[in-house]
Amino acid sequence: MSGAQWRKTACNLCYINCGLEVLLDEGRITKVRGDRDNPKSEGYLCNKAARIPYYAHHRDRLTSPLRRRADGSFEAIDWDSAISEIASRLRGIVNRYGGKSLALYGGGGQGNHAGGAYATAFLRALGSRHVFNALSQEKTGDFWVNGHMFGS
Repeated sequence: MSGAQWRKTACNLCYINCGLEVLLDEGRITKVRGDRDNPKSEGYLCNKAARIPYYAHHRDRLTSPLRRRADGSFEAIDWDSAISEIASRLRGIVNRYGGKSLALYGGGGQGNHAGGAYATAFLRALGSRHVFNALSQEKTGDFWVNGHMFGS
């Protein structure tokens, strides 16, 4: 690890966004530790963040969009093709069933908040305002506990 360097960053695997330090060696994350200088997380590191190198460099990680073939197998395609095909299919759904037939779901954990900046404009362009997320199941109890422990 002669050229390895520690870099400060933040985790986006949940809403806390803990401060992290990642060890980069030739463009690969090799280690992760909590950033003790971060005023919010103060060096805390959960199991999800500690496993970032495993997931980032896993042999089965997707590196391009995949299109399902008629036989059920998949083929890699370029991003422009994937986005064009998805847009065409969405437009077909809107044309046939109306925009209110679509909803956006923000999954729990893994960057749950990442799409928030664009979700409203995207849905309105399609004619929908329906948004669902894991907050009611995953985080409501967390907010309740934090409220009782630290004040609301």
